Amino acid sequence: MLELYYMSAKKLRLVVVRHGETPANLTGVVTGRSEDSLTENGREQMLKVRGDLLHLQAKSLGSKLHLFNAVYASPMKRCVESAQIVAPEYTPIYDNRLAERDLGELENYTIDELWEQPLWNSLEVTHMSSGAETLLSGLERVKSFLKDLRAAYPDGGEILLITHSFISRCLFIITNNITDAEAMNSFTHPNSEIKIYEL
Repeated sequence: MLELYYMSAKKLRLVVVRHGETPANLTGVVTGRSEDSLTENGREQMLKVRGDLLHLQAKSLGSKLHLFNAVYASPMKRCVESAQIVAPEYTPIYDNRLAERDLGELENYTIDELWEQPLWNSLEVTHMSSGAETLLSGLERVKSFLKDLRAAYPDGGEILLITHSFISRCLFIITNNITDAEAMNSFTHPNSEIKIYEL
């Protein structure tokens, strides 16, 4: 069971939610930067996330979500919709560095087709010849985001992030200092799942 609690001073806790289900998620096609709305099930998933956070937040009173210092989100439609459902009390800060992976010419490939592409998980180059971002590119923009976030909240706190599985994977690698390729590549973050990372 997920547990949320206020951390000691100076620690930043990132509560990361992957957006709700979209039509493309049902087909196995990876939409990348293409816009997609939530399905009805996706909206229900986000309502459940909200309920989980309301239940678990410290000193919960009524139906107001007050756990977080701020809410950050990808500016993509599926994340905007998810943030509006999960945390309507907050005005999200939309950051392009939290957007989904840019797939370039590989847009609308299936996930299996993408994993077969040379350099898909490269840590040597930032982009493939197709224009698609590599893992290195994602790690670089997430590191930049985290550096700015740490500067904005020097005394620590609780931050809610509504984003994509690729960004969550990068957060997992960076915050846990993962260097093993198998661990990097086996990471998954299903729709609506909550993950916790600490800085």
